[in-house]
Amino acid sequence: MTFTPRSAWHETPEPVRKAVAEALGAAIDRHADLHGGMSPGPAASLWLADGRHVFVKAVSAEVRAHNHTMILQEAAILDALPRSVPAPRRLATVECGPWAALATTWAAGATAPSWTDASIEAVADACRTTSRHRAPGSLPPVAQRIFDFDGWTRLAEIGANDDWEAAYAGPAADVVAGWENWTAGDALVHRDLRLDNTTFDADHSPAVLLDWAYAAAGAAWIDLAQLAADVVATGHVLGVQAATDRAYQLLRTLPPDAPRFVVGPAGMWCIRAATVSDTFNPRIASWRRARSTALRPLVARLIADFREGHRKGA
Repeated sequence: MTFTPRSAWHETPEPVRKAVAEALGAAIDRHADLHGGMSPGPAASLWLADGRHVFVKAVSAEVRAHNHTMILQEAAILDALPRSVPAPRRLATVECGPWAALATTWAAGATAPSWTDASIEAVADACRTTSRHRAPGSLPPVAQRIFDFDGWTRLAEIGANDDWEAAYAGPAADVVAGWENWTAGDALVHRDLRLDNTTFDADHSPAVLLDWAYAAAGAAWIDLAQLAADVVATGHVLGVQAATDRAYQLLRTLPPDAPRFVVGPAGMWCIRAATVSDTFNPRIASWRRARSTALRPLVARLIADFREGHRKGA
């Protein structure tokens, strides 16, 4: 997922690159630029003179202040995570003028363009390992990391874009209502679970969760529910129906509030596509719209399940 090309590591100001090497305690022998994500700053694989292989990302606040803040926020979160959490380890944080850089251990494996059954299983295991930990006290409640979950309500107010939204925005809003309460908990949750925030090597290592800037304390099932949503929104190698089926099967193993959670991101992406213009990432609106649209069959099924559950409980 790339909206704006990342700058190259060699284009990073020399004082920043020098400060990173000094913080790591070894010269940088060579590097390879990495691509993807939503930040304009460089991301690179570094090979150090002492034999280590590490990851670094950096950004200038003058280019995008949000990503600068996220780098520093993630650095603090990584320090707070228990060692048994499947996450990279922070090696160094550098602040140099308007620049911030974060260096971490290298996460083995790769990120494929689509989900597979093997990667779903591996990432689900990583989510379960994570949620078995109590969230560190420095992390906020997950409600502070969830945005625009009132999207379906707002969409109904401003007017739907098509007949599907007109038919489902109201029922979807009912499903998501009260999310601040039923997402609460004390489990450690990653909260930004997407395929491109994971790495997985089917032959040699378990999955690792990347990009921890939004970690929080919440219900233990949140990352698994978000995994289900992303399987559909990002896609499965076997196609659309397989993605929806795999997501639904996963949700059926989770508590009843987990399917409700999946309806929330669909509304979030929908309202953001309709109301938020991002001149920095001009293609992000179409990306959001595509993800919300991809989730429609699953959302309709989950709404029907929610209504049936209420009917039986009445």
